[in-house]
Formats: sequence, structure tokens, C-alpha cells
Amino acid sequence: MSLKISTALGIAALVSAISLSACTAPPKTATDTPATAAASGSAASTEAMSNTLKFVDAGTKAPAGKKVAYLAECAAANAYCQTRQKGAQETAAKMGVQLTVFDANFDPAAQLQQVQDAVQRGFDGYIFSPVADAPGCSDFHLLQASGKPVSTINSPMCGNPDYTPETAGFVGMQTTRFFTEHVENAFKSCTASCNAVAVGGFVGSDLFTRWETAIKTAAAKYPNIKVVSDQPGNFDPAKALSVVQDAISANGKIDLVISSWDDMTRGVEQAVHDAGKIPGKDVRIYSVGGTTAGVAKVTGGAWTSTSVLLPYEESSYGVAQLVRALSSGENTPGFAYLAQAPAVTQGPGSIFITAANASKFHPEY
Repeated sequence: MSLKISTALGIAALVSAISLSACTAPPKTATDTPATAAASGSAASTEAMSNTLKFVDAGTKAPAGKKVAYLAECAAANAYCQTRQKGAQETAAKMGVQLTVFDANFDPAAQLQQVQDAVQRGFDGYIFSPVADAPGCSDFHLLQASGKPVSTINSPMCGNPDYTPETAGFVGMQTTRFFTEHVENAFKSCTASCNAVAVGGFVGSDLFTRWETAIKTAAAKYPNIKVVSDQPGNFDPAKALSVVQDAISANGKIDLVISSWDDMTRGVEQAVHDAGKIPGKDVRIYSVGGTTAGVAKVTGGAWTSTSVLLPYEESSYGVAQLVRALSSGENTPGFAYLAQAPAVTQGPGSIFITAANASKFHPEY
């Protein structure tokens, strides 16, 4: 059975061979609270999300006439990007700011030009989702030099694991922390020795680097797991099909497969079928996305789990953090980790969607 090659090219940085060297974070300014230094990293994630939700619940609007730029690595490329743009637009309208969308379409050079254009146009603030760590850090410095607040979403920058000091805040999910939790959730299912296959995104992208770091971290924690194949799948179900077919052919016994994107996981499932095995029974499948299709696969038993992503909240909370800075001068230091969003805590209670909790989760895309 052939698979249609996907056009959903991922959910974060999608560039090849980009330098991942760290960019120096900007100096501390008076807009941050004394907790800023401790807030970089995940230590202050609970406080960052709590402060964001309190501001949203208060219903505060921005001062009249404020115009902000939404500078995203993608806006229309796939359902994730489209849902995230919708979250930004609807929240901006609710909070009384005029939003202008800039779509870099995963091109760091295009994003640099858009950042320069946005600064020249004199926006009152920026919501920034960098294409990649190092160029994103340089772009942030350009935005910061305008003297206007910058909230960041989706991807870390400047060599930071999540929040970058002196931004108005950071909202995201797909950090190394998230991927490590995803991989460990799969690996801990093995009570004895297991053979695992890993299928990730594009080599050279920040997203793939975080994915690979998570696999190494989890493998060290669970020495009973042997990762017999760890290959890029380019977010393409046809590529994932080939990767898993080769892994099964070379190794025979495969206990589980971890994948970094629901659409790509369709190819994983097909490869298991083609090998005469039953997906979800003979081979457990752990995916990332929490998409409508992915949740349906989980409830149908073909996949063991899909880990939640929340594109609407990602941008919506990013807009809220920027409006907080515009209305009060206060940043929201720390990592507003979407695993702590009400869509998770008041729904399935976990970022891991299984047949047992799927009815409590509502996919956004």
C-alpha cells in the first residue's frame, strides 16, 4: 500500500545544516523581576504559566491603538501553523491589539528581512517564533533594540533550554524537556529488554537536535532499551515507512517505535502492518501531535499514545504575555510550559493521550 507524501513539514524549525551555536543573551533590564535569573530554564515554569493564566482570566486589554507584529517561522504551511495563527489573531482581537502576520515559511533569511521590516514599521511589540536558535537570537537582538517588548513562542533561542531572559515571556511545548518526557514514557513501558526504533524530523534542525538529545537521555535512564534504529523521517509518512521497514528487516523483533509527528506515524503503522505484525499489540507506537487523526488511532488501538501539542494556546498565551508587558510594563519570566495549560490539567490530566483518557482531550487540529 502506497502512502501519499505529506505536506505537513513539521511543527518547528525546518531548515538544514543551520548552525546551532549559542548566541549571547542580552543584559538584564529593569523590566524583569528579581526572579529572572532563576527563571531561565524550567525551574519557574509553574509560576510563568500561573501568571499568564491570571492575566488572561483578568480580562485586561492593551492600551488603545497598540499594533503588534506576529513574526512566525510558519503561518500557513500546515494545520499546526494555521491553528496557531488563529490563536494569535483571535486573542489579539479580544485583547484589543491590531495584529500583523509575518510568515517566514521556515526560511531564516526571510525571517531576518521580516524582522528588519517590522522594526522599521514601528510596531509597539512583537510575538516572535524563531526559525532556528542562532539566527533567532540575532533577530531577537534587533527586535529588542527597538525598545519594544518581545514575547517568544514555540522554539528556544540564544542557547537557552526554553525562556530567554529579557523577553516578555516564553510559551511552548517542543523543548528537550518535552521530548525527553515523551521518550521516557515509551521506554518505561518495557519491564524487560526491548528493541526500539526512533523516527525523527529533519537532520540539522533544532527540533531534530532536541529529539536526539531526548533519546540519548532516556536511553541512559533505561539501559534495558536497545535503540536498534534512530533515523530521520523528515515528517514524511513515506520516509517513515521505509525507515521502519528497514529496521524490522534488519532486526526482526521490534517492541516499540517512537515518532515525533502524528502524520509521519502513519508510515510507521503501515510498516508494522506490512511486516505481518499488529500495530499497538505486537509493536507499541508512541507518537507526538495530539491531532484529530492521531487521537483516533489511539482510541482505535493502533497506536499506544500520542503526546499533546497545543498550537492555539501557544500563540494565544504568547499574545497575552505581550499585552501584559504593554499594559503594565511587566514581563512574565520563566517557561510557560503548555503541559500545565488547562487544556491538559483540566482535561486528560497528562500530555500522553491513551485510550483511557482520550475522551477528555479535544484535539485542536
